[in-house]
Parts: sequence; C-alpha cells; structure tokens
Amino acid sequence: MSAYNRRDFVATSSVALAGLALGFTSSPLSAQALRSKQPVAALLPDIIDPDALRHLAQTAIDAAKTAGASFADVRIANRRMFEMTYWIPEEPPDSTIGFDYSYGIRVRVDGAWAFGYGADPTPDGVAQSARIAVATARGLARASGPAPEFAAAPVVTGEWVTPVKVDPFAVSPDEHAYMLGAYINAARRVPDGGTGPAAFFWVKETRVFASSEGSMITQHLAQARPRIILQVGRLIGMGARMEVTELAPAGAGFEVALGPALQDKIKEATEEAARLASYPEVNVEVGRYEAVLDGMSVAAVVGATLTPALELERVLGLSADAGGTSFLSPPDQILGKPLFSSVLSITAERGLPDLGAAKWDDEGVETEAFPVIQKGAVVDYFGTRATVPTLASWYKSQGKPGKPHGSAVAWLPTRAPIGSASHLTVVPGATGVTLDSLTKQLGNGVLIRGVNTAHSDQQLTSGSFYPAMLFEVKKGQITRRLKHGAVQFGTKKFWKSVTTLGDASSVQACIRNAANGQPWVPTIQPIMAPAAHVQELNVTAIEDRAI
Repeated sequence: MSAYNRRDFVATSSVALAGLALGFTSSPLSAQALRSKQPVAALLPDIIDPDALRHLAQTAIDAAKTAGASFADVRIANRRMFEMTYWIPEEPPDSTIGFDYSYGIRVRVDGAWAFGYGADPTPDGVAQSARIAVATARGLARASGPAPEFAAAPVVTGEWVTPVKVDPFAVSPDEHAYMLGAYINAARRVPDGGTGPAAFFWVKETRVFASSEGSMITQHLAQARPRIILQVGRLIGMGARMEVTELAPAGAGFEVALGPALQDKIKEATEEAARLASYPEVNVEVGRYEAVLDGMSVAAVVGATLTPALELERVLGLSADAGGTSFLSPPDQILGKPLFSSVLSITAERGLPDLGAAKWDDEGVETEAFPVIQKGAVVDYFGTRATVPTLASWYKSQGKPGKPHGSAVAWLPTRAPIGSASHLTVVPGATGVTLDSLTKQLGNGVLIRGVNTAHSDQQLTSGSFYPAMLFEVKKGQITRRLKHGAVQFGTKKFWKSVTTLGDASSVQACIRNAANGQPWVPTIQPIMAPAAHVQELNVTAIEDRAI
C-alpha cells in the first residue's frame, strides 16, 4: 500500500488551483492517508528554504525602491496546516492538510499607501507586484491630502524560533488519531460521559519580513490549538458540557497534547459536567439578576466588546465600512477616564507560551506586553506605525515614548497589517476568590458556565450571549438548571457592574474567531479571563431550539 504523497496532494486537492488565488491550498485526507504511519510532513510539499524567502523579500524591496517608493515592506511566508476532528467517535475523523506560499507588499509614495499581494513567489512575480503597488500609490497620492505621520522603528535583523519539543508534523496521522481517541476514552470512563468535537489544529510557518529601512527578519512560528468538548447527557437540555482548561491554545508543538495527567484532567472535567447535569431543569424567568460568570464567559464578553473596541483603526474610523466603529472614540476623550469597574485590568502580550507568540510583529517592531485597560481606565490601543502617532500627546503626558508596542498583525501574508490583539489577559483578582466562593456569595442570582455565542452591534455599545449552562442560585447554592436563557447587556454598564474578579484558579481561555480588514480576513485571538461577579444582568428567554 503506497503512502499518500506530495504529488497525490496536489493532484487530488479539489481546491489545488482555485486556492492559489488566495495563496492557501487545502485538501481532505483520504482513508488511506489517515492510517498512514508516515509523518504528516511527508504528505505536504517540501518546506521552502528560508534563504529563498529572504531573497524574494529583498527582490520585492529593491523593485519597490527602484520604482520610486519612499518606503516599502514585505511579508512572505511558507505555512503548513494540519487539522483533525472527531465529530462522532465511532466514525473516522475529518482531517485536512494545507499549505500556503504567498506574499504581501506594502508601499508608500508621497504619503499615499498601496498594497500588492500574490501567490506567485518568484522573483518576477514579487517584483511585478511591487511595481504595480508603487504605480497605484503614486496615483492615489495625487488625490490625497497631507501625508500622515509614520512612526519610526529601529532597523532589526535576526531570526527567532517558537520552541517546540515535539513537531506535530513529524507525528503520523495515525498517532494524532490515537491521542484524540485516548481523550475520548478518558471522558467515557465517567458514566454517561462522552465528547462533542475533539480536535487538533496545528500550524507551522516560516515568515520573512523585510523593509526598505534595512530590516530583515525570519521567524519560525508554531500554533497549537487542541480542543475537546466534554458532555454528559444531551448537549442541549438536561445535558451538560465542559471544556478542559489544560488544553489551551499555545505557541508550542505536539507536547501540549501529551501526558497521562491530561487524560486525568479530562476525566475530572467530565465528572464536573455530570454533577452539573444532575440538577432539575425549569424554564428561565425573564428578569434582572445578580450573576457569577465563569472565566470562559468573561473572556467571551471581552472578545465580543472590548477587544475590537480597542483596535485603533476602528477607533479612528478607518474601518467603519468594514468591521464598524468603536464606542472608545475619540481617544482624547477616552484615555485615562474611569469608564469601567476599577477591578478591571487587561494586558496585551505576544510572549511565550501564548498562541501568536512572536519576537517581532508584522511591521518588524519588537513585541512587548502592555496594558490596554488599568483599573477601569483605557490607557492604550492596538496600533501600528501608521496609527500610533495619533496618540502622541497621550504618550507624552504619561512620560512614555510614542512608539508602537508590536501589535501590527497580518493574519495572512496576503493582507496588510492592522493593529489587533494577539493575546489578551484579564488580570485575576485576589488569591482565594474561586468560582465556588463567588457562587456561594450569591443571595438570589444566576451562575453562567460557558458561552455558546456572543455578539455585539457594529458600534460595540451593546451585545448578547447565550450561556452554555445557566443555573439558578439561592442562598449560595445551585438549585436548578434554567432552560432557554439568553443575556442582553449594554457594554459600558456590564463592565461597570463587575464587582469582583476570581483568582488565577478560575482563569479560562476563550478563542475569539472574528474577521478584520477589507476584504475580511479571519482572526484568531485567545483571551484569558477569571470568573467574575456582576451586580446585574438582563436575562431573557429564547425559543426552544439548539443554539
């Protein structure tokens, strides 16, 4: 039996040609490939030599400068992806492999910007894209106003690697399936225990950045996104579901999915789901309730409201026709003002082991952790070299240098970088304030465990979410499970209403899946948050249906 090889991948992929328009090609694995003992890497095209990527990057910069660009930068990447998901444990998993070999070139001429991209990473291809971008910028400059400021950044050269102990692409599809099967078996050790989706998603990327200022950076990036949803009984109704905190997204390799201790955690979480599934169930009563939210729920609301509201492009109205606007605008009327609860502080970071960890951002700026909200006041935004100069007076008043923090992100190399969150952490509260202790302090309220979906309006002033599990609490004790509940809130009121945050033991992760830019590009933003007590929530009822 011959293995599924690189030639088979290109020949059998249903999107092998159409996908090249976006620079990404993917293909489902055949049943034969799923049983392969060869490493996943053997099923993908060979990795492009980093020297070749650097040569192409320099070619693009040289072409842009020769054509008349006063500034140019380029991102060129070779990415690999592998995904495996068990939807139904008794059936073979869905599995997909993919690769991306593409580039994006940004140029500035007489203060005007233009962008070119492609999936033809040849010297002629990148040079032609650079020349076209310069010609476009020159035409735009004739109609544009005064050139906006562009923040200075040091010239940097170097290479950085995400530490990976076990390369997931060196592991066979059969081994990936075996490990997911072990997770499922761990959940089934609990009576009535089982799983919803159990999945692995791995990305390995070599990305080169170069600029006309002289920067040349090579980064070898890794993303680990394991996930399992544990359930007892029905997913909707009397059933309960949990996720495993220890299976959090990370900048790491297959090592995050290994170890018997992880299977013990899965069993423990399934036992907790069984306990929650045992409560009697009644229809929710519409009203205003004192509430406790677990960490995942708090993180989901952060992702639906504060994360996009802090994007400086959105704040300045530069993405009004794409993502929308922000209620945290204009900056000079927002920065430093006590807008939210004084217990709320949020930090942005791209350090290890966080998902999205990198030494430099997509403008060649070194990344650093920085606060965006401190004790309820907005103190910074997610900016780029093009937008950060608008905050110069604020930085000066704070005695800080007016420089970007490394929050320019190009989620795909074929898109221009924008100021965006990569990883956010809500600072936990005092030690000893656990989810259980917060719940026991409720007199007559509700407990929210997990969020199915969270939404907000285009101005991010209000939103709603559907709790995965909603419980009635009386005198500090859970009494009943509430069916068909939803939560509606005003953003400012919600964040002012937070009185207490849980400690580090209550921290959970939630992934914000969104879209940024125009055309829209999918974004993946992990948010870590503790549990929280909220003075008042508006709970409403929805029809009896799956969310």
